[in-house]
Amino acid sequence: MTAPEKLQEIQEKFKSRRLDEKGFLNKLKTYAFRLGKPAIKQLYALYFLLKSPSTPKRSKLIIIAALLYFVSPFDSIPDLLGPLGFTDDLAVIALVFSQLKSHMNEDILLRAKEAADQLIK
Repeated sequence: MTAPEKLQEIQEKFKSRRLDEKGFLNKLKTYAFRLGKPAIKQLYALYFLLKSPSTPKRSKLIIIAALLYFVSPFDSIPDLLGPLGFTDDLAVIALVFSQLKSHMNEDILLRAKEAADQLIK
């Protein structure tokens, strides 16, 4: 298989795995209780920071990479392994959240809290 064919195959896998905004939100809903409210708040905060027009482009690229890792079927530790399956995802999310927290305003943090509260009642 040539490199362009391999790239095409990877792109098709990503499309079929719903690695987009809707896929991200669906994964949050599906695994909310397993992930826990603190992780859900961080994920939503990064999501809202990504959507903010005032977020620097470099920060947006970092967020996109972290959120793609979260929804990606290619993990260091597969999500199917129960509670351990999300440890790598949560480590990446926590690291990016802590690095970009200074860009988050009260509105983003409040919206993230409300969204997490809505998801996990």
